[in-house]
Amino acid sequence: MNKGHFWSDDDIQRLRKTFAEKPSNVSIREFAKKYSGQYKLTETAVRCKINDMGLKSIIRESPYPKFDSPLVMEGDAVVLPDLEMPFHHAEFTNRVLDLSQSWGIKQAILAGDVLHFDSLSGWEPNWAKLEEGGIVASAEEKLMEFSKSLPAKKQGELMELIGNIGQRSEADGVSTELGIARKELHKITELFDKVDFVLGNHEGRLLRALQTTLDPQEVKRLLEGGDKWRIAEYYFSYLDTAQGRYQIEHPKNASKFSASRLASKHLCHILMAHSHQLNFTFDPSGTYYAIEMGCMVDENRLAYVAQRHNTSPTHRLGAVIVRDGYPWLLHAGTDWERMRGI
Repeated sequence: MNKGHFWSDDDIQRLRKTFAEKPSNVSIREFAKKYSGQYKLTETAVRCKINDMGLKSIIRESPYPKFDSPLVMEGDAVVLPDLEMPFHHAEFTNRVLDLSQSWGIKQAILAGDVLHFDSLSGWEPNWAKLEEGGIVASAEEKLMEFSKSLPAKKQGELMELIGNIGQRSEADGVSTELGIARKELHKITELFDKVDFVLGNHEGRLLRALQTTLDPQEVKRLLEGGDKWRIAEYYFSYLDTAQGRYQIEHPKNASKFSASRLASKHLCHILMAHSHQLNFTFDPSGTYYAIEMGCMVDENRLAYVAQRHNTSPTHRLGAVIVRDGYPWLLHAGTDWERMRGI
């Protein structure tokens, strides 16, 4: 029995109450150290009293980590779902990024499937489309840059000539896909102060190919994301705003009403990727937004979709800007000029 400190009834009740409120991942040793410092006791006295009172844990804490620390961003942000680079829809993406800049949006969230990883997919091989002539992307970029030094008329003539020549198709492969993605994502990085990367099922193709666990930071390094980028081992992230929390989702389920069900389950607004569908609605209570954001991949560049028809709904271009806590769902029919003035 501990005789180093006299414990009054109030002392005992306070210890019992505080111990009961102890987070499950805090050990008795850690608790005793903090409690003793707070109430000017020795750590040994606190641990002995816990033992005397029969409060000592019987089952030790699990040695495995808890997955309870997804990325959290605050304020305004543009949310880009399913870019699936290098099969992205450049025209739509540029319109979204241009509007983001017009509205002064300084943060971006890449809502999963940032990479397509076509060469790692489980789809059957595609019929190839062979193209003759054309110039490689790097040469085209240099010529376009050079054209800016020419007089306006000559500049237009050179750009038209480059367009008529066309671009040569790149060889398939992970290296080719990553090379294109790095270049385009670097341009996105330059536009924003912070970029959060949510994992998607296409990033999971890399895990299946490697057949091993993988630190998500390796994906960031593969893409040369830089200091502005954050990534974690989650298929969702949070955006906290004055109008409540938005949960950016790339869920396992993408069936009808998935966004609404997620909103009801997690009691927050949902911005959902993965389904490639557009849907702006609420949870059953009418309290939380439940939005399917569409996608930013070009359906006509996906061989498994474009070469052979199926009965699935057409992929819908879409993205969301959250400004002052309110969501703006952007799509192919958006009046971009009018939106710039809002």
